[in-house]
Amino acid sequence: GHCHPKIIKAFQEQAERLTLSSRAFYNDRFPVFAERLTSMFGYEMVLPMNTGAEGVETALKLARKWGYEKKKIPKNEAIIVSCCGCFHGRTLAVISMSCDNEATRGFGPLLPGHIKVDFGDAVALEKIFKEHGDRIAGFLFEPIQGEAGVSLLSNIIGC
Repeated sequence: GHCHPKIIKAFQEQAERLTLSSRAFYNDRFPVFAERLTSMFGYEMVLPMNTGAEGVETALKLARKWGYEKKKIPKNEAIIVSCCGCFHGRTLAVISMSCDNEATRGFGPLLPGHIKVDFGDAVALEKIFKEHGDRIAGFLFEPIQGEAGVSLLSNIIGC
């Protein structure tokens, strides 16, 4: 966002060579990128996304799959816990985690399997985990909320 000359130059050079790297088509740059990321973080594989919402959707799928296969949550009973005030995008699964009526109005029915808790309410979160912990596959939240007016988690929990 600051148009630093080095970033603009790198962007322009890349755009002249390859503007979009889809996993559907081979190119010589993706394997280099994937190897760099997996070795940097010690992962076996990487699945890059084009948008944040796409990344969150994939995280939800991975959490549910883990819940069913590893935690042995009964079929179709996995729960994702999320915090009110977070913004993860505008897809149907993502807005199903929203507490914002403007984001959800007119798009129902929303996807099941979500429990929402007020951001920073540790007591309510603990209660949810005590009541539903055997079916919780994931907990998704933004430690720094942007859409909710930039609330810092460290300020809320007293860090």
